[in-house]
Parts: sequence; C-alpha cells; structure tokens
Amino acid sequence: MTNYRNRRIKPINRTFEVVVAVLAVLLVCCAYAGAIDPQRFILAPFLGLAFMPILVLLALALICALIWRRWIAVAVVIVSLMATAPIIKLFMPLNSSDEAPPVPADPTMILKVMTYNVLSFNYNEPNLSAEPSATMRLILDANPDVVLLQEGTPGGVEFEGITSIVPYLGEIKKKYPYCYYGNEGLNLMSKYPFTTQLLGMPQHERSPLGYNRNGLSYLARAFDLQLPSGKQIRLVDFRLQSYHLSFGKNQVVRVSPDVKPSRLERMRRSFALRDENATALRKVIDDSPANLIVCGDMNDITASHVYRVICGNDLKDAWAEAGNGYAYTYNRFGLCYRIDHILYRGAIRAIDAERLKGGSSDHYPMMVTFDMDINM
Repeated sequence: MTNYRNRRIKPINRTFEVVVAVLAVLLVCCAYAGAIDPQRFILAPFLGLAFMPILVLLALALICALIWRRWIAVAVVIVSLMATAPIIKLFMPLNSSDEAPPVPADPTMILKVMTYNVLSFNYNEPNLSAEPSATMRLILDANPDVVLLQEGTPGGVEFEGITSIVPYLGEIKKKYPYCYYGNEGLNLMSKYPFTTQLLGMPQHERSPLGYNRNGLSYLARAFDLQLPSGKQIRLVDFRLQSYHLSFGKNQVVRVSPDVKPSRLERMRRSFALRDENATALRKVIDDSPANLIVCGDMNDITASHVYRVICGNDLKDAWAEAGNGYAYTYNRFGLCYRIDHILYRGAIRAIDAERLKGGSSDHYPMMVTFDMDINM
C-alpha cells in the first residue's frame, strides 16, 4: 500500500517542480522584457505587465515548496529571485527609515514635489463636478512645494472656472501664488516663481489610435523653478499615450471616432506610440540642464522599455531610491500598477518618497522630498 502511494506522489511532485521551473523562467523573461523594443517584439510589453503577478505566484510556490520540503523547487525559486533582484528592487524597494539620508537643516534646501494625474478634477462627471473636489483637498492637505498635474484643468481653464475647486480658491492662492494652466492639460501649482515652455514638436496628424488630444502626439512641458536659496531646477511634466482600456462614447473626445479596435489591439497600438513618445521625451531630457526632475503619467510600468528609454543612463527613480514597498498609482479596473513616476538627476537627492491615497481621480499621487544641497 505504501509503495502504491509513493508511486502516485512522485508524478505529482515532478509536476509541481515543472510548474515552478516554468514560473521561474517566466519571471526572468518578464523582468527583462523591457530591454526589448515593443515595435520589434510585441509580446515584450505584455510580459512586462505580467512580472508582478508571476512574482506573487512564485512566492506562493516557494511557501508550498518549503512546507512540502521540495528542495529542488526551493533552489529554482531562489535562483530566479536572485536573477531578478535588481528589477524587484525597482518595483519594491526596502529603504529603511534608519538608513535615510539626513534632512537638511536649512529649510530652503528642501523641495517637496508631487506628480498627480487629476482626471481634469472630474470636470465631466456630473456626480462629482458639483461637489468640493476631493482631489484638490488631497493636494492641499499634503502641502507639497510644487504640484505637477497631468490631465489638469480642461482646455487651460483656470481654477476659478471649475465649480468643484471654487471652495478652495482662497487656500490655493495663499499656498500656491504661482500657477500655470496649459491647453495641453499640464498644470503647475507652485510656491515659487518659474518660467515655462512646451517641449518637443506638436504633431497634429491622426495617430494609429485615432484622435490626438489637443492635437499633440505627446505632452511635455518644462518649468524652470527659482528656489529661495537661489538655486534653479528644471521640472519636466509629461503624459504619454494612454492604454485606452475604456472607449468613450463621445465622438469628439474619444480616441478614435471612426474605428473601435478591440481592447487588445488598442493596447498593442498604445505600446508602439508610447515608445515613440519616450524617444522624443528622452531627446528633451538630453537637451535639459543638469539639475532636473522629470515627473508624470508614463502610462507604463517600472522596467518597461519606455521607462528604460526615458531613464537612460542618468536618471534615478525617486521611489527606488527613497520609497518603501510596492506602491501602485493607477486605481481602476483592478490594475494595481505604478505608472506615475518621479525621476531625477544632478546635484539633488531624494530623501523621502510616498504614494498618497485618496482623491477622486483614477490615479493616486506620488510625492518626493528632495535635498537640494548636494555637492557633485
């Protein structure tokens, strides 16, 4: 009887080890899929999106392997985790507060930067547009020094023209005397004066996904901030091509008024367009001053090809440098991904990073505290 039971268990054990091996190989493929241009291999970005789910499955498999004492499976999982450790750290950094850099004694050398896709402050949602904006309330309570907005006030409308923001006008003017309202949907709320310019060449032609919002193929704007210390820093605000998982009914604002491709096809096209966006944005970064903070809605995940192109060899990920754990910024459709990023370079350093929850947008904001008193 014992021999019969052992003969039945051995195939099950082998199947388990085969499944673990397949998951381990998949994890490595998903981790480094971002090194492949999606226009050459369209499955690469889909593999990148699968990285975190595969990592969770592999972690569960490791627990089972330890309980069942399947040491070969344990070894396979550990090898795959070691191979993908740099990517895991980007997604889920473990920065101890005990090891955090000291906060500068001079408050003028601290800059708190927030990036936030505010979904036009729910301007087109009747059930929210008449109520005081929870999104603006979140911003004011967090009290960053500068706030870079994507999908900001629609068509460059100032805050006075948005019903849900009117209750906060006095507080906004007191905290943020310097504001910019852009037709391209990129806004800035700042405690410090700045100059601004639109970056890149706008393209007015229809893209493979159809209508381009505001006639632009990608959105990026520079803000040159003058700090109280006399130091100047350039902020670049951007929003790249969306996945377009939902398809609007309004013929004017939806992405493709004449064609409704499948959701999978819309994603495929968006990967290619976003890659073009990233190349153009990287050129802007190359032409920018050394002290630079790049913020925005990348609409793509950490370690993706788009992320790699934009980061290049010089930009650091503020969340990887100063954040802690896994933080997602998109909060719809059950897709818990961090697609909003704060990147930086130059004589500055991220000393704290946090993802805030709340508001009424489909994104959560990221906020990073920078030490501006670094000698290079």
